[in-house]
Amino acid sequence: MAVEKKLDITLPGPFDYVMYLLEGCYGECGWIAYAYVNDWNTVYQGKKYAAVGVQMHELGHNFNLAHSGGIDGNNYTDYTGMMGNPLFEDEIGKMCFNAAKNWQISWYGGVGDESMYKVKVDPQETPLSSFTLVGIGEFDKNTNDKHPVVVKIETGTNKDYFIGFNRAVGPNAQNVEADNEVTIVQVNGGNGLDYGQSYLKAHLLSDEVYTENNFANTGEPLSIKVNSIDLSTEPATAGINIMFGSDLHECRIDSDCFDDGV
Repeated sequence: MAVEKKLDITLPGPFDYVMYLLEGCYGECGWIAYAYVNDWNTVYQGKKYAAVGVQMHELGHNFNLAHSGGIDGNNYTDYTGMMGNPLFEDEIGKMCFNAAKNWQISWYGGVGDESMYKVKVDPQETPLSSFTLVGIGEFDKNTNDKHPVVVKIETGTNKDYFIGFNRAVGPNAQNVEADNEVTIVQVNGGNGLDYGQSYLKAHLLSDEVYTENNFANTGEPLSIKVNSIDLSTEPATAGINIMFGSDLHECRIDSDCFDDGV
């Protein structure tokens, strides 16, 4: 390879990651860029390398991240994160990964629940839990109370759920979907720690609820309710409740009930 000969190295050499830029299309042309998963090299066609979103999407694959699908079930349509492939412009790229990907990578204090900012809850052991979330966009301001940036809901399988607060500021200021909402994502494998396609299940405003009626094939419902979203503070926060089981869903007075009747 010419670059290896010129630099007198074997790639990647001293570099963590290497971008190959092809000046034109060679062979099949229906692609913009591609990457080798959990590896060091990415390949870009024409001027697509100039799009920050494309760069970060392909680097995500180098980081061992799979694609992010949307509520519609398509593989690329979760536009709350870079692995949904939403940005193709030179000067627009302030967008982070979704909650499942943020759990997987070692940023924000470590991989998975090794980080104090990433919390795992097993609703079959703890049927009712509450958390105050901070968005990745204001992680640097999360210094006093140290609120979590991701909550993982353990299913007992490798298809877990992940909750985040999609605060659209700072490095996430140019987010495309569900600005300043709570997002719920499920992986279809990998347990949130390995390569696995994810799908956006819901994005919620304050007082909205998402319910899985047969959580993890238990025959029991699990609900996630957003109690509050406060954008007046720095960092902004989102308060959530997670509730599992028919007994807890049978509310008896109005103050105990979610808006959807549970």
